[in-house]
Amino acid sequence: MNWRSAKSVESKIRRLTREIAAIDEFFYQSNKTEDRSLYASMLERKRDDMVRSAVLQMHTAIEDVINSLITCHILKVKPEDRRSRQRSQPARALRKMLFGAGSLGFDMKLNFAVALGLLSVRTKDKLMVLNTLRNKCSHNWLLKAPVRLGKRPSQKKPPLLMYNGRDLHNVDALEEFAAEYGPVYYKLFMKYLG
Repeated sequence: MNWRSAKSVESKIRRLTREIAAIDEFFYQSNKTEDRSLYASMLERKRDDMVRSAVLQMHTAIEDVINSLITCHILKVKPEDRRSRQRSQPARALRKMLFGAGSLGFDMKLNFAVALGLLSVRTKDKLMVLNTLRNKCSHNWLLKAPVRLGKRPSQKKPPLLMYNGRDLHNVDALEEFAAEYGPVYYKLFMKYLG
């Protein structure tokens, strides 16, 4: 695609808009007029998926930049030279440590980055909160469900996704989440670029 061509950009926008509408209709809009309860339920699933997506996107983006920071630091290469060093034995060993089955978990990558001086302990602690949210999003189908563990039937049950004491399904809480982790990603990315 030619990003400088207005015609090409507009064509891509139309295609993506159609594809997104088709995906939306397929997953969430079924039976919109016939069964309003089903429709309401599907809208709840869509909201869950949007919240889940925000958390997973942020976590994945930050983990990717941390992997890149570690790689460049260990191999002593600049980001633009990283590809040329990917075939070396140290690069292959590092890749196995950071990616795929048997690789370091996110918490270990954070500890590794702190040990290398790439992350502060304060940032690591923030990212551990993000990792907890990511794990809840990855391992629970219904995100809006209250947490019952350890609660008597009469006790108020907190929502599964709590961020700074608020339900992450609340738009204000989700905006606060993005406002906190967006700059963390940006700072890490700028550090990666050097």
